Amino acid sequence: MKVLLIGNYPLDDQKSMLAFSAMLERELPRLGCEVQVLSPQAHAARLPMPRALRKWAGYLDKFILFLPTLARRARWADVVHVCDHSNAMYMPRLARHASVLTCHDVIAIQAARGIVRDWQVGFTGRIFQKLIAGGFAFADRLVCVSAATHREVLALGLAEAARMQVVPMGLNNEFGLLPADAVRKCLAAHGLDPQAPYLLHVGHEHPRKNRMAVLASFAQLHKDAASSPVQHLVFVGSALTQEMIALIASQPGLAERVHVLRDVSHEDLRALYCGAAALLFPSLQEGFGWPVIEAQACGCPVFASDLPPMNEIGSAAAAYVDPKDPAAIAKAIREAVPRLAAMREGGLANAAHYSAAHMAARYVDQYREVIAARQGTPQGVGATTNR
Repeated sequence: MKVLLIGNYPLDDQKSMLAFSAMLERELPRLGCEVQVLSPQAHAARLPMPRALRKWAGYLDKFILFLPTLARRARWADVVHVCDHSNAMYMPRLARHASVLTCHDVIAIQAARGIVRDWQVGFTGRIFQKLIAGGFAFADRLVCVSAATHREVLALGLAEAARMQVVPMGLNNEFGLLPADAVRKCLAAHGLDPQAPYLLHVGHEHPRKNRMAVLASFAQLHKDAASSPVQHLVFVGSALTQEMIALIASQPGLAERVHVLRDVSHEDLRALYCGAAALLFPSLQEGFGWPVIEAQACGCPVFASDLPPMNEIGSAAAAYVDPKDPAAIAKAIREAVPRLAAMREGGLANAAHYSAAHMAARYVDQYREVIAARQGTPQGVGATTNR
């Protein structure tokens, strides 16, 4: 089976999407697939120009200059898999080919329609998201990464259930337990005391990531440090916002206990998960929520939002909290101390269900089904007959 994976524009630096296509590129050949990866390349965007024009140069690269290459390379494949729904505008160009589109979330589409209130979308952004949403109708199979995303796609009327499947994400890299010495060495290299338990958050700065609630929850714990199971808070991701800095300044002694680590390597991230007392992930909206499974695979107890998909993928091994109530989050962390060991063991068992190999095998099933359906289409019937 020849599979053409359509990846993301490198200058967009969408690390999670690049990791997803890399997973498939690695795993599919092990299942007997011949795989090629095709991504739009930066041509126009490499030319000298004012910064304000670079976004438009990127659009030129992705949605005009790339199209002849896409058409030519698609003829090689038995099935074309567009790995990121934000490239759904390519789907009409692939109408003659068996195709699969992966939908990771519909948050940007919801924001463009005014459903998500904390994400402002401009005029061109609304047009862009409308074109993306329209592309969903041209996929032979729309694969959602979680049951929550599946429900949201249906609620928005973007696709019919008959063309949809749920294939949960696999772990995008090697996550698992590490020797204690390796963990201690990593913590010391980042200026962390290996003997001081810490609460961990992984994620960039965006209102839906709810990092302020993470900090506020730790501040609650810090007020009564004697009863707190954690002494430090480690953010892996973006720099602190001014609002977060103000909260830290308002509470004596808090500043020296909050740490921000940026551009962390995969091995260091794995060690940080392994060494943490717990991961706090009170996100307000996700398509899947990779950090939940990554942490569990490394034996790190997880406290996550009592919202889908977090409370679906984390299983009973995680503790679920109200993401808008820092005091309740702090109380839940304190009360969970006697069962942290059980949460570690349950998390390890749950994470084992989310392997990259299992995910890739599920995608091979989707490829076979759409190829078979195309081959069963009577000669002369148009590509959009069943849409």
